[in-house]
Amino acid sequence: MTWQSKRRAFLRTAVVATAAGVAGCSDNGSGDDPGGDDEDDETDAGTQTATPEETEENVETPEEPDEPEGPTEPDEPADVQNPEQAIDDWLRNTKNYNGNINDQIGETDVSIGVGVDDTSGSTFAFGKPAVRVTTGTRIQWIWEDPNNAHNVRERNGLFDSGDPVTSSGKTFTVTLTEPGVYLYKCSNHGGPLGMRGAIIVEDEQTLSGYPEVDEWLSDYGEYDGRLTDRTGESSVSVEVGAGYDGQNRSFSPVAILVDQGTEIVFEWTGRGGSHDVTWKNDSFEPSDNVRDASYTYSVTMDEPGVYLYYCRGDRPYNGRGAVVVR
Repeated sequence: MTWQSKRRAFLRTAVVATAAGVAGCSDNGSGDDPGGDDEDDETDAGTQTATPEETEENVETPEEPDEPEGPTEPDEPADVQNPEQAIDDWLRNTKNYNGNINDQIGETDVSIGVGVDDTSGSTFAFGKPAVRVTTGTRIQWIWEDPNNAHNVRERNGLFDSGDPVTSSGKTFTVTLTEPGVYLYKCSNHGGPLGMRGAIIVEDEQTLSGYPEVDEWLSDYGEYDGRLTDRTGESSVSVEVGAGYDGQNRSFSPVAILVDQGTEIVFEWTGRGGSHDVTWKNDSFEPSDNVRDASYTYSVTMDEPGVYLYYCRGDRPYNGRGAVVVR
């Protein structure tokens, strides 16, 4: 085994051991990381009784380090069972976190401000405290605070911008190639002041969580790997003969997530010639093959599962769809 392989094996072991602490976070009364934190805890402990004004006066501002050459490619992040809960625990003291994860799926580059208003008038926050991206996304942090020294340090050391610096315009970039949860903070202000951030990275090829759907729609450009969430609705409409790539041979939305008992109503647009809805594995009786814009066809999804369908004439031309019933 090479030294690189040994190092990666050691990091994976450390990450898995740490992940249990992330998923089970609880306030131990210290005001800092539950279950312990990385080596920055000493810094946090020193700022627990400090006010933002005291922090600004006492923090020594080191010289700004040079930007690393090219984006960093970190090792594997924490593999946690419940990413959303882990993020809620990690950001429980973060003032500008409202419980929502900023969806940046499909974006190749995502920018996050460093030292932005935390909603209280102080500049101890990251611009997007929680984001969701796909593998291969470049994350660029941009310093916006010329008065306080900040940095970006991942909890397990998977990426680190270096010593905190005071700057306006400095950048730090990483490319996230491994799926998982990345939890990071500012060393100076990531304790009681709550200057923390989190990133969920999902595998681009399995975003829906249903490989059968991904495979069924893999050749269809209108499918972006995610299901259209229509849960909570008793009836959902799907266009038949919807436009895509200059043709009217698609379904829209192409892949949907619904609850048990939901009625799916297929509505013909009257464009693109004649169409039908035929179910793979004969899940339901097929519709008629018509082009009439007044024609509708409906089925009720009483059982959970994955239901795949297609138009017999348009199957080679984006004429497929999927319904996932949870």
